[in-house]
Amino acid sequence: METEEIQNYSGSEEPKQSGNRKSGQAIMIALAVLLLGSLGFNIYQFTQQKKSDEEIQLVNVNLKDTENARVELQRQFDDLTYDYDQTKAQLAMRDSTLSARDSEIAEKRNEIQSLLSKKNATEGELAKAQKLINSLNTDINRYKQEIAVLQAQNDSLLIANDTLHVQQERMSGRLVAETSRADENERNLRSTFSISNYKITGLKVKNSGKEVETEKAKRIDKLRVSFDLDPNQYAETGEKEIYIAIFKPDGKLGKFKNATPGQLETWANGSVDYSDKVNFNYTQGTKQNITFDWEEYDFPKGIYKIDLYQNGMKIGQKSLELK
Repeated sequence: METEEIQNYSGSEEPKQSGNRKSGQAIMIALAVLLLGSLGFNIYQFTQQKKSDEEIQLVNVNLKDTENARVELQRQFDDLTYDYDQTKAQLAMRDSTLSARDSEIAEKRNEIQSLLSKKNATEGELAKAQKLINSLNTDINRYKQEIAVLQAQNDSLLIANDTLHVQQERMSGRLVAETSRADENERNLRSTFSISNYKITGLKVKNSGKEVETEKAKRIDKLRVSFDLDPNQYAETGEKEIYIAIFKPDGKLGKFKNATPGQLETWANGSVDYSDKVNFNYTQGTKQNITFDWEEYDFPKGIYKIDLYQNGMKIGQKSLELK
């Protein structure tokens, strides 16, 4: 893999025991705040990735053939209904926002089913059903995001509460150590990059050295991965690394010559395998482009998926289909 970076207290005295207790409580409250802050930041990462991972892809339907269109739209609607029902079945909490969303989705589902139940539905009625199905898909994905946020918030409160109860009984030295670890997690979360303009491009290299973009598997000599690191004021200047996990069409991890594969501990998925890592120098607060090539003697047809990790979190996921 070739890599390239494109730059551009004060108060009256109290008995010693009481003072120690209050000091310990203050430390724990500060720790809880840090934990909540860290997990709150992670909510965004989690929901964004969940959105891209779980969204049901709807296929455009030819409405001219009304009978086949009605059957295909019914299939899409059934898939969305099943996905929504499964999500509700796993839900252990309720709030007013979700209740309102349930009502909206139920109303839309009834309207869609009413249209699709018409055996002689017109093209106009099917077009309306298709529009409602697309809208329902958006509603269900938003519903999932709201559940993810509520679950993460609930987890944050549980962790903070457990930490307070357990740590209050421990020595102040241990409390200081826990606070230090929470600070480190906070720094790691804040310094984790977000990326944009993530692209995977298939390239054919001509005899002249000129590179031509292509998605034909038999013509491809290499895949080029490119993305921008968004400016991050918390990421200090210096050498950084991003881990790359490349998956071939058969689902196996791509490993190749001169690479340094291994395993990485992640926040959400435990230990994961990676194909290689990219090392680069970062300048604090700047936007930088990172590019690397994957060259292999043969690229069979199918879908190639490339995941990016940093600080134990997935920061990017992209796929490319070679025909």
